[in-house]
Amino acid sequence: MREGSKTMLGIVALLTFGLGPALAALFIFPGKGAVVAASGGAVLAVGFVAWTQRLVADRHHLRARDEALKQEIASLHDKLTAHVREIRDVRSCDEVTGALNRTSFLKRLDEAILRDARLGKSLSFLLVDVEGFRAINAERGRLGGDEVLKSVAQAIQGATRGTDFVGRMGGDEFGVVLNECEDSRPAVNRLFVALQAMNADSGGQAVHVSVGAVTIETPSNGVELAELFRLAEGALSSVRGTGASLCARRTLRTEPSSQIASA
Repeated sequence: MREGSKTMLGIVALLTFGLGPALAALFIFPGKGAVVAASGGAVLAVGFVAWTQRLVADRHHLRARDEALKQEIASLHDKLTAHVREIRDVRSCDEVTGALNRTSFLKRLDEAILRDARLGKSLSFLLVDVEGFRAINAERGRLGGDEVLKSVAQAIQGATRGTDFVGRMGGDEFGVVLNECEDSRPAVNRLFVALQAMNADSGGQAVHVSVGAVTIETPSNGVELAELFRLAEGALSSVRGTGASLCARRTLRTEPSSQIASA
């Protein structure tokens, strides 16, 4: 039985057993009407006070229960949101390096080009390749090679800003987008410094990268990804295989009806 029902039954019983003897005394002893009336009034007052107190207590209890339920629902919502975010991150990230996978990176690249086009800002794109990765794999094994890729991805992330993003394009090649960036040299220099520190700590074969950098001066005129990658891969090929960390730069100047590339 619910607590409220028990309380109401108790109050009814109180009124019944309190008023019953008083009413009987009224008929049996008519001369004591004032006493009977006073007794009945006292009993009614006690019953009313008890009933009011119970209503107040029930109201406070319901409020407390509602607040607890709201907090529980809010906690469940936060957990669900975090779980959905984790699932989304797992689907969009490369499992070895933690960078964006190729599909997610290309989607973000399209969005970044459109965004900087609306803002009238330049955008820089980097294609980063780990030098001599086949030899690194041979020396350190497959798992060791994965650790190198992960370290390089972390170094790239550390060299970029919060608005930039990094993706693994496949194998030992990474893509980097520097939003609202006219000059990629500061980011590339930070990457080279990070790699130097990583090599000093490892004590093993030094890790170097080749970088092909392309600056899109006027994304508002439209950008073909095939042309962007052609330029980046051409710049990368010109410095690949040197055994050192080097960067070659290109500029993509777009016009409404054509695209003109220059070194």
